[in-house]
Parts: sequence; structure tokens; C-alpha cells
Amino acid sequence: MALRAERRMKYAMILPVLVFILSLAIFPLIFSILISLSQWTPGTGGLRFVGLKNFIDMVRDPRFAHAFSLSFLYVGSVVGIELGLGILLAMILQKDVVGKNFFRVVYMLPMLLSPVAISYVWKMILDYNRGPLNYFLSWFGIAPVEWLGKGGTALLSLILVDVWQWTPFMIFTILAAFESISEELYEAALVDGASHAHVFFHITLPVAFPVIVTVLLLRTIDAFKVFDTVYVLTGGGPGTATETLNFYIYLKGFRSFNLGYGTAMSWVQLVIISIMFTYLTRFLQRIGALR
Repeated sequence: MALRAERRMKYAMILPVLVFILSLAIFPLIFSILISLSQWTPGTGGLRFVGLKNFIDMVRDPRFAHAFSLSFLYVGSVVGIELGLGILLAMILQKDVVGKNFFRVVYMLPMLLSPVAISYVWKMILDYNRGPLNYFLSWFGIAPVEWLGKGGTALLSLILVDVWQWTPFMIFTILAAFESISEELYEAALVDGASHAHVFFHITLPVAFPVIVTVLLLRTIDAFKVFDTVYVLTGGGPGTATETLNFYIYLKGFRSFNLGYGTAMSWVQLVIISIMFTYLTRFLQRIGALR
């Protein structure tokens, strides 16, 4: 009897946690699948099951294809630039340069600020009429640039803001990997006559490669979720020039109140990105980059 009571007590203690997980994780997941297969506009009635209609409409929607391809372009651009700058600046900060500690603090500041606050500051900086950037360019005889008013420069501005904020994440993670490498490896290589470039490409990068790959994956996943910067700076415009997939999902789901279609797009985004990263992770494990 005592053993049975003890078992009941064990299950009773687990039950609140189980209910919490089911209510906050599993139930919304199942409900979102149901919404993606339905037509639902809040305030006009309940769910109306439509099967795969939302997914079929998605395939025929050129705006979805544009938003999806733009998201990949944006992510590839920001992550590639941030990785290159991160490795370069980590190499510099690893050396005994004047003011190294000062620059470490300065580089860290953008990462500590709210993306919404940063976006509003950059919106003022990039303002066509009163922005300090155009005022600074006028000193050199350069005409004012519509940073947020034209498609090409608007996307470039989004990339600039993202790079400014998240390059420090790359810098300090890669710097930590570089500084964890034993000095004895460097000294032995230099004694054997290796050049600094040879040491970097054959010792520093290979040893730090697992960390670089990990931070690359994390930053790529995070970049796909961009929304607040687009919302504040451009609102997806001009036209659809900066309309990423997350922002298009927001427009369909919470501006047009077509929650079924918006949820279906979210699931497609989740599945495609999950498949992409699963195969990428397996490939990296095969070549020994991840353990």
C-alpha cells in the first residue's frame, strides 16, 4: 500500500508540469495545424475546414514566392557579411592592439540594445530630409539618397542595420574560440618556419571551425525570424521590395485577418527551414565539423 501511494504521489507531482507543457506547447501546435487547414477570419464565424486549399493558394501566390526568395537573399547577405567581419575583427582583437578592451566594450553595445529601439534610431539617421547620414554625405558633394524610399537602397539599409547590430555576436563568439587555442601550437608552427597566414589557415581556422559553424547556424536561424526591423524601418516597402516572409505572414494573418493562410505559410517556412538545417547539420557531422 505504501509503495502504491508513493507511486501515486510521484505521478501527482509530475501532473502539473505535464499539463503546463501540453497547454503551452502541444495544444497550440495541434491547433495551428487545424487553422492551416481551415478558413478563419476572427469575428465572422468559426473555423471552416478547407483542406489543402491554403497550401494550393500559396503555390499560386507570386507574392509568397517573392517574400520567400527575399528572405533567403536577406539572410544570406547579413550572415555572410557578419561572418566575414566577425572573423576579421576577432583576429584584430586577439592581438595586443592599443585600446583593445575599449573596442571590445564598444563592439558589444549594439547587441545589448533592443532591435526596435535601434530601428527607430536608424530610421532617423537614414531620413531623406533631416537624416545626419545625408547631411554628412553633402559635405562631399553627394546628393541626398532615399535610403528607405527605393527598393535597392531600402533592402541595403535593412542589411546595414542588421550587420551593425549582430556582428558583435559573431566577433565575441569567434574571439572566444580563437583565444581558447593553446599558444604552444602557434609557437611550434612559427618555430618550424610557418608564416602567419599558414598558421591562421591551418591551425586557427580548423581548430575554431566547429564554433564558427555553430554560431553560423544560430545566426542564420535568428536572421530568418526578422520582423521588427522591417516593421519599423520600411513596413515592407516601398511596394514589396523589403517584404520578407515573416512580414508577409504578419500582413496576411493580422492585417487581412486571413489566419488560415498565414498559419499555412508559417508551417511551410518551418518545414523548409527545418529540412534545410537537418541536412546541413548531418553534412557537417559527416565532415567532422560538429560532434
